[in-house]
Amino acid sequence: MTDADVTLSTGRVRGTDLGDVVRFYGIPYAEDPVGDRRFAAPVRREPWQGTRDATRPAATAQRLRFDPDPAIPEPIVAGSDVLHVDVWAPATGGDHPVLVWIHGGGWESGSSHQPWFDGATFARRGIVVVSVGYRLAVEGFTPFPDAPDNRGLLDWIAALEWVRDEITAFGGDPGRVTVAGQSAGGGAVLCLLGSPPAAGLFHGAIAASPAVLRAPATHPPKEVTAEGLAAGGRGAVDEFHRRLRRENQFTLPFRPVVGGETVPGPPLEAVAGGISTHVPLLVGSTATEFEAVSDRIPGPALVPGAAFMALSQQLPRQGLRALARQSNGRSLRRSVGAVIDAAAIHSTVARAAETRVAAGDPTWVYDFCWTGGNGPRHCADLPFFWAVPNGDNVERYLGTPAPAELVEAMHESWVDFVTRGDPGYPAYESSGRQVMAWDDPASLVEDGLAAVRAVWWPEAR
Repeated sequence: MTDADVTLSTGRVRGTDLGDVVRFYGIPYAEDPVGDRRFAAPVRREPWQGTRDATRPAATAQRLRFDPDPAIPEPIVAGSDVLHVDVWAPATGGDHPVLVWIHGGGWESGSSHQPWFDGATFARRGIVVVSVGYRLAVEGFTPFPDAPDNRGLLDWIAALEWVRDEITAFGGDPGRVTVAGQSAGGGAVLCLLGSPPAAGLFHGAIAASPAVLRAPATHPPKEVTAEGLAAGGRGAVDEFHRRLRRENQFTLPFRPVVGGETVPGPPLEAVAGGISTHVPLLVGSTATEFEAVSDRIPGPALVPGAAFMALSQQLPRQGLRALARQSNGRSLRRSVGAVIDAAAIHSTVARAAETRVAAGDPTWVYDFCWTGGNGPRHCADLPFFWAVPNGDNVERYLGTPAPAELVEAMHESWVDFVTRGDPGYPAYESSGRQVMAWDDPASLVEDGLAAVRAVWWPEAR
């Protein structure tokens, strides 16, 4: 491996030449969020002197680890330069399409350089990949009266502005940008579709297993302020993070705040029409996202837990009868698992797809239903879409080797979507509501969201 240098408006960066791909870690798009900037909107990075080393991963916003065995390995790197991007680009120049990736992790974990998100796989197909590091948890999403809301979302927008201004230096075309993410990152994509400050910064969108929580964000006690936490530094922020986790054991305490300039209205209403009109969207999920969670719920808590999830995600009253019919013949745990899946992810996919169908906006839907190994659980589709079947922890998480033909077909669908705005199968339209079922072999399913629609979108016909 040799060095690769690129000159940006802010200075020179030195990455790694991998032969057919060049890779750059930790290019800052904003000033480090420390001191008075810790809870402020991102500030564009000032130029630096000399050549900045971009051969090693930069700092991660994730500082605390709550999951002892995450599906996707979560490297934690100390430091303050968390507002950065990692870039993979074809070694040959040209006006390449761009894929901007926003990682998931419940708005409190994950990073731009998690090993499953190796952009070299897309770069070898002629796509420039930009993976975004952004503020998480308390610093990124807890609302404070003395700080702007949705600081993490402001970071995403700042990163997209960086792509607009700098990506040509890597051979990327700023007029062909697709923003993509999974889980919390998929929810980020749906928020950006309806965010006025993000208008025009991307031209396609991929929302994989998008998490959009409809309940209000967790507000801090009145005595806790952004100014006070900033004065206390890293230790005070981490301790408050632990406190929010203790006090919200059955919910995720972090999420984008609805209201204001960045997310003016409910994301699932703003994904169609308006500023997102004509932006192609590819959206989908795994068939049994969090179903296994029900195995860890104590028996007496199963029904209350399912009811809490359904109500917090605004289950329509008229969908209860369909839910009862679908639960007939299932065990209580499997029924609860299905409710958790639908409430957490599937209902979001259906609502986004139906809202866009009604507006006539181009939309494609997939269902990852491959039943090999440990089944189609949360995150299991990512090694296929990213074409990393041999990545760290992949085979252990899947429970069996990923079929090569399915990996190639799923990866190709994202390559096609980023390259030409079409994944290579029919769009989701009111006439057939076709869904691509990613199994071995793959197939198209007519009205593939029928069961979810009957419960969560009963007015759609």
